[in-house]
Amino acid sequence: MMLNKSYTYILPMLSPYLLIRKDFLLNTFVGDIEYPQYDNHIFLLHKFRGSKSFLLYEHELTESKLFIDSYDPDKYTTMHVFKVPEKYQNDYNLFKDGKYSKLDYDYKVLIFKFHGITDPEHRVAKVLFKHEDLKEEIEDRIGADIPQGNELSSVPDWNVEIFSEKFKTINPLKPEEKPFE
Repeated sequence: MMLNKSYTYILPMLSPYLLIRKDFLLNTFVGDIEYPQYDNHIFLLHKFRGSKSFLLYEHELTESKLFIDSYDPDKYTTMHVFKVPEKYQNDYNLFKDGKYSKLDYDYKVLIFKFHGITDPEHRVAKVLFKHEDLKEEIEDRIGADIPQGNELSSVPDWNVEIFSEKFKTINPLKPEEKPFE
């Protein structure tokens, strides 16, 4: 599963409030088609593991003041639902509108810190601060001018940012019984 924009821009909102184990995390979403009552929340999809460390981690997640609910989308994964921290509600809304450069400066710093971004030439940095060279790169690629002031990344694609049936694990990688016949 390819990581989405919610993973990049929304997940860091939870980091001041709880420890996020990326080794257990599969992706982040801003909704789930089957749970519309949790619109305007943050969804963390974890690969279910019965290990003691995972169960301890899961307990820590459910003890958070932001924790709302958890459920199993399939027998291999667990979804944890969290409130958007009040401090970041405006940034959450800006993200949903695709206004990445308008995110609060301190929140941009948190994104860098959470993801370990130290290079000002990193693509996320260029999007958040509308670097001119990224604008030129995109213009060259699409063969058209981008109006001054436009964002340098597309708006979130709800087919990727909202969890649905297509993200469920139906059959984990399993060798074929007779692959050479």
